[in-house]
Amino acid sequence: MLCKVLKLTNGDTLIGNVVEESRGYIEVYRPMRVVLVPRISDEHMFSLSMMKWDPLTNFDLPSRIFKQSIVSVSEATSEIIRIYGKAYQEFDSSEEDDIEIQPDDRMSEIKEEIDKMRSTMTSSNNHILH
Repeated sequence: MLCKVLKLTNGDTLIGNVVEESRGYIEVYRPMRVVLVPRISDEHMFSLSMMKWDPLTNFDLPSRIFKQSIVSVSEATSEIIRIYGKAYQEFDSSEEDDIEIQPDDRMSEIKEEIDKMRSTMTSSNNHILH
């Protein structure tokens, strides 16, 4: 795997391991968004922050990034690769169950509401006035 820095058309800077490349896309394993924050004390110094690029996706599976969304692809420096490695090890050691999503329960509620609305709309008691 090759650790690369990707600049995207939306302004995001990503770092991750490129695992596959085709004509239309690049697959990146564990992509992280890089944010540079200027330090107040020194105008020439920055703090570097890394976070999961998309916290709603499975971090253990590669993300497919279409080439039309990529402005540039560059080699990461050894220092950035070291920081990136530490960052995703922290994500591995932290609990990933912070967000509890229960799609099945909510979806059944939504389906029930839709069925009620349909039955109300199609009952013989309803008249459409023009």
